Amino acid sequence: MEVKVEEIMKSPVATCILESDVGKVRDLMRQRGFSAIPIVQIKGEQILIRGIVTNNDLIGAFDDNVPIKQVMTHGVYMVDPEADVQEAAKLMLHHKVHHLLVIKETRIVGMLSSLDFVRMVATAKYTV
Repeated sequence: MEVKVEEIMKSPVATCILESDVGKVRDLMRQRGFSAIPIVQIKGEQILIRGIVTNNDLIGAFDDNVPIKQVMTHGVYMVDPEADVQEAAKLMLHHKVHHLLVIKETRIVGMLSSLDFVRMVATAKYTV
């Protein structure tokens, strides 16, 4: 049985704007229990993905007033919600990342983390 990314991803996904500071992003992640959050920029009607902030990015960020763009990871890897989870796992392994944004057309529809794979196996909901 082929398992699709959309079956195990987290959705909906909260985002922060590029103009946010470290303190705001850290507080949001802590309050909601997030391990990562996409950083977006609003340009007119468009929402552009500019990066992602993970717990690892925040480890060395001691000043809450620093702009988030100075500590975020600029390279963001994406996957389609219809993609097979095995392909998503290969993408994560290849790029050595723990999070993929799930994108449908131009919208963020979810986030897939390495923990989602652990949860999938641990619950035995799907066979691998």
